[in-house]
This record gives sequence, structure tokens and C-alpha cells, in this order.
Amino acid sequence: MRLRTVLRPLFVLLVLAGIGAVAWTQRHLWQKPDAPEPAAGGGSGPVDIQSVKLSEEAVRGLDLRSEEVRLEDYPTVIEVPGVITDAPGRARAVSFPVAGVVAKVHVTPGEAVRPGDPLFTVQLSSEFLQASQTDLARSAKDLVAATVRRDQTAKLVAGGTKPGQDLIDDENQVRRLTTQVEGHRRQLLLFGLDEAQVKKVKAGDYVTEIVIAVPPANPPARTVPVGAGTPPVPGDAAMFAFEVESVAVAQGQGITAGQVLARLADYRELLIEGQAFETEAGLVTDATGAGRPVGVDFLEPAPKGRATETKLVIRSVGKTDPTTRTFPFYAALANEGTPYERDGKTYLAWRYRPGRQVRLRVPTGSVPKVIVLPAEAVVREGADAFVFRQNGDVFDRKPVVIVAEDRLNVAIAPGNGIEAGVSVLRNNAAAVNRALKALQARGFGGTGGKKGHWHADGSFHEEKD
Repeated sequence: MRLRTVLRPLFVLLVLAGIGAVAWTQRHLWQKPDAPEPAAGGGSGPVDIQSVKLSEEAVRGLDLRSEEVRLEDYPTVIEVPGVITDAPGRARAVSFPVAGVVAKVHVTPGEAVRPGDPLFTVQLSSEFLQASQTDLARSAKDLVAATVRRDQTAKLVAGGTKPGQDLIDDENQVRRLTTQVEGHRRQLLLFGLDEAQVKKVKAGDYVTEIVIAVPPANPPARTVPVGAGTPPVPGDAAMFAFEVESVAVAQGQGITAGQVLARLADYRELLIEGQAFETEAGLVTDATGAGRPVGVDFLEPAPKGRATETKLVIRSVGKTDPTTRTFPFYAALANEGTPYERDGKTYLAWRYRPGRQVRLRVPTGSVPKVIVLPAEAVVREGADAFVFRQNGDVFDRKPVVIVAEDRLNVAIAPGNGIEAGVSVLRNNAAAVNRALKALQARGFGGTGGKKGHWHADGSFHEEKD
């Protein structure tokens, strides 16, 4: 009895110990193992990767281009909006001085035309024009008769059979009729007839319709961008002085004297109109008086790795608008046109057209001894800015200090390995930076604290001290 009393508590303890052992085993079987602690001394951990080696295919695919940098002056500017406009006096409005009916329209809007090309055929309906033709024909006929009579009188006076007064009278009659003929001739020329048509009218062949042609061309554009040569008007574009901007009448339509029939545009020379605030008047005036070139940003993608802009000189400055407190200033722009054919008609593809928005960069000073790079050569991460220095086939990312910038260019202070003579990547820095960030993520904790750089294929290249 005493033995049973002693063994019972022992049995309970054994059972509880077995249950505890099973629970401990199950817990550690299903629990995920803890991450290993990093070894002391930096055997693993984050790696500060600031260099990347790209494959030849990647370099060609991104069209990467590096150049040695140099110290230069960076021009400080104020940027003002602008727009391309027609140059005053170069467009033409085509009209006709007498009434008539449009018999045929020879052109369509947008078509390129040469001086002398037909625009419209107009049937004449003006009674005054018809009367002028009749007067010219009659006066011309009377002049012929008066001239013959004068010549006969001159012979008789010379023979003594007629007094000299008769010759004087005949001379006066010839002068009077000559004046009348010349007056009617000039009047018909003003009505739109040419010399050949006037000659026909004098012979009694009346003109019933007139072909209205393209007027003589304006003088060619003489304004050239700074640093350029002759205004570039390739091929036959120089022959096509005008482009039909609009046609205001239709075939069969009656027209009145002086009515505008069409408008012709001459885009060979345009104007760029800038709009600056009144507070910037001094800066614009100084640039105008000194003849400093103004940069024109046409807000179009620049060639890869090159931040280019057209340089022009301000021609004139306008008056301030009291409402907007802004004032215009103007620079002439030589244009380029390339002719092409469609359905037997010629058209011109102009590089610039009126209405296009631009950005003008008026120089105000300069920042000396800095490194000027295209905007796409610099990549930003928060408040930091970086460029990539080329070191053989490796691109090293270097932090830089930006001292001035605009949409096209960035000026950085020399230092931190970016000095004159160093080769720096000039384009697609953002793409190279993305490749570097991918390698940084892939190289986390995998180099044992060694110094070096990662390749695009994922391999690590150790650098020896």
C-alpha cells in the first residue's frame, strides 16, 4: 500500500515530462530557422556599389557617348516665352481692281507657287473697263489718221501749197490724241491688263477675261543665324517664293473691285517674337545694344548627347503693354523649305511655321570656370546629383555640385574626380544609373566587404588595394 502511494506521483511526473518533450519537438519542427547573424568583421552586409561595367551590346544599344570635359564659362540667362510669327510685309493679299466673275481657280491652299504662275481666271463684267477699252481703240485709230494727215500737210507746206498754220494745227491734234492714248493705256494697266493685252485692245481686239498671276517675289531672306553661312533653302525651294495660305472665292463667284481673292504667305523669313516682363527690360535692352546672341530653344528633342540651340540677334524692341506689363522684342529667323510633289502639285515642307512656341534665352552674364554638360548627363536622387566618369570600360558614378542649370545644359563645379580632361558620359545617364541601382540591389550582402564593382551579368570584380 505504501509502495503504490510512492509510485503514483512518479508516474504522473513521467507522463508530464513526455508530453512536454513532444510539444517541444513539434514547436521546433515547424518553426522557421532564424536568419544567421552576420559575422564580425564585415563578412557580409550591404555593399556600396558606385561603378558598373556594361556589355558592348548595352553601350551600343544606349548609344552612350563620352567626351573629355573642359573648364569654360557658363552663360547665365533669363528665359522668356516666344512665338514664331510672319515677318511684316512679306505676305501678299491678291485682289482685282475691277468687277468680274471667277471663271477658274488654278490653285489650292498649301500649294507652292512661283512668281507668274496663274492663280485665277476672271471674266470681266465692268462697264467702265469695257468703255476704257473702247476709248483706247478709238483714240488709237484717230491717232493713226491724224498722224497720216500731219505727214501729208508737212509735204504740202514744204511745197508752198499750204500755209504753215495748217501744219501746226495737225501737230497739235497728234499730240492731243497721243496723250489720250497714253492715258487710256495706263488706265487699262491699272485695271490689271498687261502690255500685250493693251496692244491687242489698241488694235481693236477687246479683252474679255484676265488671268491673275502670282506677283513678283519679295527679296530673299538675308538674316542668318549667328555662326551660320548662307540661309539654307535646299533644292528648288528658293524658286517657290509663296505658299497659298487661303483661297477666298470659288469658281463662278462674282467679285467686286478690290475684293481679296487669296492670301499668299512667304515663309522664307520669319520673326521670333519674345515677351518679357517690364522688370526685365534693362537686361533685354543691354543684350540688344551689345548685339549678344540670344539662344532659341524650339522645345524639340535635341540630337543624342548634344544640347544644341539656334543663336539669333535681337532686331528691335517694342513698347510695353500697360495691361500685361510685358513688352515684345523681335529677332529674324531664316527658314528652310523642302519641295515635294503630290498629285502633280508642288508643296513645301518648312522647318518652321508661324504659331510655333519657342523659349528664348537672353544672356545676362556668365559663371566662370565650370564644367558644362548636357542635361541628360546628370542624374538626380533626391537632393543629390551625379555624373558618370568613364574609366576604361567601367562607368563610375560621382556626386557633383550644380552651380547653374537650364532645360538644355547643367553647369557643375569641378572636383571629386570630375576635372578638366576627364572623360564623362554625356547622354543617357539615367539609364546607366538604373543599371547601377539594379546591381546594388543584387549585390546586397554578397561580397564579404570586398571593394570592387559589379558587372551587368551579375559577377563581381574585386579591386586590389
